[in-house]
Amino acid sequence: MTVVFISRGTMSGVRRLLETLRRRRDVRCISREDLVRTVNGYGELASRVVKELTEALADYDRFCERRRPYLVLMRKALLEEIGDDPLVYHGHSGHLLVPPVRHFVRVRINAPLAMRVAAVIEHRGCDEEEARRTIAEADDARVRWARFIYARDIRNPLLYDVCLNLEHLTLDTACGILEDILEEEDLQPTAESRAEVERLRRSTGVEAALVTDPRTSHLEIAAVVKPEGVRLVGPFLDDSELETVREIARSVPGVEEVEYEPGYRSAFDPDRGGWNVE
Repeated sequence: MTVVFISRGTMSGVRRLLETLRRRRDVRCISREDLVRTVNGYGELASRVVKELTEALADYDRFCERRRPYLVLMRKALLEEIGDDPLVYHGHSGHLLVPPVRHFVRVRINAPLAMRVAAVIEHRGCDEEEARRTIAEADDARVRWARFIYARDIRNPLLYDVCLNLEHLTLDTACGILEDILEEEDLQPTAESRAEVERLRRSTGVEAALVTDPRTSHLEIAAVVKPEGVRLVGPFLDDSELETVREIARSVPGVEEVEYEPGYRSAFDPDRGGWNVE
């Protein structure tokens, strides 16, 4: 079924919107916070990555070290949630974790400042000045985060398929638009789009196995699923390191044949939702 990725701002009304949507139809909703909890379940390295990445934004070398495992583990957690049922994910920039796929729809929710200020005042019990400052600081932090992680400005409307402005749309109207998106025939999965998701899930599973194993966590290795097997692209390795990498990759369910191509440094491409190695 269709997967909707919602990008939300601070106190933009998305949670109330999704409460309305869940009352109207059977749809599963997950958040960025749910993915973080899943990532934290992978072990000490994953927990450290989530905790330290935000603190490392001012330290370039440390940031680069943490950015890769964060992207891999968050993408794996997201893909594990995608199945045959309709799904709505809401976060800041999670839609950039995955490539464009037929049944993936990227939605941006915008709300007027007055509505957001009122929500912060109600939630925090603060005055209007503090509420405005809170929103400005949170918005700025999310924009900087997306630029650091994905090299994209999440305010750019071209990153989305649909932008909804709650200044002129009621929650019921916006909810109706989301329902139409979930039911639209052109946005339903096909055999090809399901296969594309499965390839991405398998390649990410291999990358996650490599970044969470202490023997290979320091290596920048990308995985690409091919009909003949899994192609790994990474640095030059000696024989023992190469055998360890292949052993870990083959431990992932569904992976048998592993090809390793040395000499490349992969880069995360938000337009592809993965590492640009081809």
